[in-house]
Amino acid sequence: MLQSAVDATAWALIAVLTWHQVRRWRRRSEGEALDGADASAAGDVKASKAAGPPAIAISARASSEGSSGGSSGGDTPRPRAGRPAAAEDDAAAIDRAAHAIVDAAEEEAQRKVHMVGSSVNLPDMSANLAAKVAVSEAQQSDPRLLAAVYDDMAAKFAEHGLNLPAVAAMQQYFENLEGEGEAQPLEYSRFPVPLPPGAVRLGVVFFQEFNRELADMVYQAAQEVVAALPPGCKFHVNKPSHYHITVYMTSQPHTLRPNPFDPAAGGLPDGTAEEQAAAAQPDPENLKREIEAFRVAAAGTDAPRFEVHRLLMADSGTLLLCSVDHTGHLAQLRKRLRHAFPGGPPKQSTIVHASIARVLTPSQLSKEHIAAVQEVCDRWSGRLRGQRFDPDRISFIQAKALGCEQTFTTVEGPRVPLPFKRSN
Repeated sequence: MLQSAVDATAWALIAVLTWHQVRRWRRRSEGEALDGADASAAGDVKASKAAGPPAIAISARASSEGSSGGSSGGDTPRPRAGRPAAAEDDAAAIDRAAHAIVDAAEEEAQRKVHMVGSSVNLPDMSANLAAKVAVSEAQQSDPRLLAAVYDDMAAKFAEHGLNLPAVAAMQQYFENLEGEGEAQPLEYSRFPVPLPPGAVRLGVVFFQEFNRELADMVYQAAQEVVAALPPGCKFHVNKPSHYHITVYMTSQPHTLRPNPFDPAAGGLPDGTAEEQAAAAQPDPENLKREIEAFRVAAAGTDAPRFEVHRLLMADSGTLLLCSVDHTGHLAQLRKRLRHAFPGGPPKQSTIVHASIARVLTPSQLSKEHIAAVQEVCDRWSGRLRGQRFDPDRISFIQAKALGCEQTFTTVEGPRVPLPFKRSN
């Protein structure tokens, strides 16, 4: 319903703009000034832009262009010799409107949480996915807007504590949840529904490769955070070598995509969870195409410049190092990858975060322990804020046989380096 409404409005908008464009050409060629009727028509066009669903799309587009230099939609073309400037303005308006509608549809897809049946979740991670924060392209590209999102996330935990259904969903990915010792992430082959080699594939930025001191400080902060948890509380702390910022996942453990080039759910067939998991292993030729698509997207994107904003405990129980991008290039790269993989998982990372540790307790934290954790996060945020890392590449993670990580959250395995444009 949403798509058909958007399509109908788009065609109506293009028709109005094209009619107005023809009138301008005719009057310019006859040497006439824009009269009151034309001015009224221009007002009608503006009114049509301001009414209904396209208004939201165009507003979002303008905000995005203001934040990221408009690179996602292309620069407004300059008037060509022999063609009236007014006609060029109208053509540019049509182009912007069309791109705005596409952007609105993409942002709508990002907001949807796909459950079992419409997207395969193995195991069902819907509660955890619903707890994840999704932001617009404009927010990703504007450091002030993104920093405000992080502050809201921190305040949510400080006020309400843990989202227990989200924590319970994450527990499915770990073992040693009872007894002594730290919880440990499962290998994908030991999931409740085992995943084959290559079922999980992703492109990441390893920030520790570009600022080792930052990674060491973050690890120290994580130790203090888990020390503030109540006795017996289960948790897992990632090693500094595992720290990463996810750029894009072509196949996720809960949303399998053997062929992300296939718009029909990435080529995943209908069937039981076991049958779908067995079908999740990618074809070697498709995997080569996948890596090449990543390479082309990275090579066409200038390098981002990241700055740490804060360390926070999300209500999902994940300790996050949250950063902003001063260039908007990460948002551009993610958009390129969404276009490159029309059958990729619809629920992707939109903030700039690295998962540092996870709280896996089935019980709510007391107000005292919530405050203690928050105090550590705030104190360390003061020390970490302003730290920078400027990556010159992303990495595609591969396993021994096919592209994937072997164990949840570790991103271990052979890496394919994919340089950004400026490092070519």
